[in-house]
Amino acid sequence: MSNKYANLVEEINKQEEIAEQKENLTEQLSQVTNNVNDVKEIVGKLEMAIEDLKKIVPAVTAASQSTDNAVEAITQAILDSRDVVFTNKLDDESVQQLQTKYAEYSTKEAELYKQHGNNIATMLEHNVNRCYEIINRGDGAYLGRKTFLRLFIAFWICSVIIVLEIVYGLLILFGGL
Repeated sequence: MSNKYANLVEEINKQEEIAEQKENLTEQLSQVTNNVNDVKEIVGKLEMAIEDLKKIVPAVTAASQSTDNAVEAITQAILDSRDVVFTNKLDDESVQQLQTKYAEYSTKEAELYKQHGNNIATMLEHNVNRCYEIINRGDGAYLGRKTFLRLFIAFWICSVIIVLEIVYGLLILFGGL
């Protein structure tokens, strides 16, 4: 008889363990469901960010097609990228760090842009003076067709590499990679 009661007690203990395990599994399932919803939300935000970044790429591509307005187009692409909104849950310290870095970057970018404009103006002035010197002396350099084509191809390859580096830098800067 005591064996029968022992079996009953053991069966009751097993049922209690099963009930506890069922509660634990229910809690874990609830947590997994919450995590899946969070991941779906993050994926949605990333898809929106990707769409925003896709809008930047045509502007950069357009800049690579014309050397006359390349500086202006890249600058516009950078300015347009400021309108891209990334949302994420950040604490106050992280927000402050991001704002500080963004302010530093904007300041440096403005300084570099101004310096670049001055350098281009100086180089153009120098080239104009040099061209007038060559014209006035009546001498100069003639490039054969093959040499000209080689230099032309090298110039465009370098230009494409530079534009790709800029796009890559923007993607890194705005969390794309």
